[in-house]
Amino acid sequence: MVVIPAVASRVNALRTDTTARIVNNRGMSHTAQSVARGQSVRSGPIIGLLAGAHFSHHVMMAIIIPLLPFIRDEFGLTYAQSGLVTAAFTIAYGFSQLPAGWFADRIGPRYPLLAGITGVAIAGAVVGLSPLYGGMIAGLVLMGVAGGGYHPSSSAVIGRIVEPHRRGRALGLHIIGGSSSYFLSPLIAAAIVTTLGWRGTFLTLSIPVAILGLITFVLVGRMIDRPGRAHGVAPAADGPTAGDAQRSAPAASAAAPAREDRTGRGTRTARMTLFLVMTGIMGAGVGSTIPYIPLYLVDVRGVDEAIAASVLSIIFAAGFFAAPLGGMLSDRIGRIRVMIVTGLLTGPVIALLIGAPFPFVFAVVLLAIGVLMFFRMPTSEAHILAEVPASRRSTVLGIYFFASSEAGAVLTPLLGATIDRWGFPVGIIGMGAMVTLVTLVCGLAMYLIRGRRIVLRAPTEGRR
Repeated sequence: MVVIPAVASRVNALRTDTTARIVNNRGMSHTAQSVARGQSVRSGPIIGLLAGAHFSHHVMMAIIIPLLPFIRDEFGLTYAQSGLVTAAFTIAYGFSQLPAGWFADRIGPRYPLLAGITGVAIAGAVVGLSPLYGGMIAGLVLMGVAGGGYHPSSSAVIGRIVEPHRRGRALGLHIIGGSSSYFLSPLIAAAIVTTLGWRGTFLTLSIPVAILGLITFVLVGRMIDRPGRAHGVAPAADGPTAGDAQRSAPAASAAAPAREDRTGRGTRTARMTLFLVMTGIMGAGVGSTIPYIPLYLVDVRGVDEAIAASVLSIIFAAGFFAAPLGGMLSDRIGRIRVMIVTGLLTGPVIALLIGAPFPFVFAVVLLAIGVLMFFRMPTSEAHILAEVPASRRSTVLGIYFFASSEAGAVLTPLLGATIDRWGFPVGIIGMGAMVTLVTLVCGLAMYLIRGRRIVLRAPTEGRR
């Protein structure tokens, strides 16, 4: 978890302002203020810890795509069968988010985080030991099931300890852990695979990841998952509730606000649904394209397999600066705006993969894909944290990660089948066009329902 000191130093600035804003909230009791102070003071180390945990969580997942050309050669797979390698993990990973998020809201983050790191490492070892294609697919499914609890737990913890107007940046700092894993792991895998093969790469990396998961489990028990905190929420972060506002209204006018509130809830639900569709397709479009980039470079461009595996690190290198920058922009100018612009740019950039000269121009396109991908992530999570009550955040985050993963699981083999039949240009350009179209439709629909009145909105939840 080498990323902890670097990330912790960047998030220490969150502490003072967060504490001042929370404890000065007029509606808080003395006990609530004490809890808020404790949570705020510890926000920097906790975000650093979670960034390190995020790094560990993604190591085994990050090597699947770079090793795909080697797996394809050993088993003699078609493009559609190659897509199933990533889809097997993605489908299980997506479905497991739903129960994992629900449980995390009830038992706290500790055990879901353990499963999401050490459990994933054990499943990675199973993949490396599987002699048959079917056994490898089963190991990837197990990896997805074990990994589903990490994101709903970690993002909800950040929502608890960081003020709304700073959540985008905090989530971006947390995402640095995952992006650094996807940046470093393919490079490590490319170095190991030439000596030990793809099986030895899975087995070698599973050992340190399992140990890091146990370390995270212990530290989380000390820093987060304690009595009164595992299920606790900083009361000031979300402002007054709808129930508080209704109780303060005169009895004679109670019926009208109730009807307005139902309209407001319906509008918020519609906007959230459109938002989830938009971000889900955006993430799935990029995520389903990435597995085919090494295959495209090897089969069409004639690039060496090891080089093709390592160039994916360019995409994930963007996370070091794009994730906190995207989160900060969403805090300042609004999450919906950032998401729509990101989606409209993502489609054309995906299409540029076809025909971009290798290596330099192609590397710029990969970097642009990474920037847009990491703009989307903290912006989406911050929007969900702003719109959803704290007691249900892990559950809704689980739905968000489920939707993104399952859309990717469906699109990946479909893209492979399209490439098998019509070639890479039709498949890749078509994927980019779909992302652009969905963004336009969802963005327009969100704009059209924007004028409907939403009452009893919590005033401290920041820009939407």
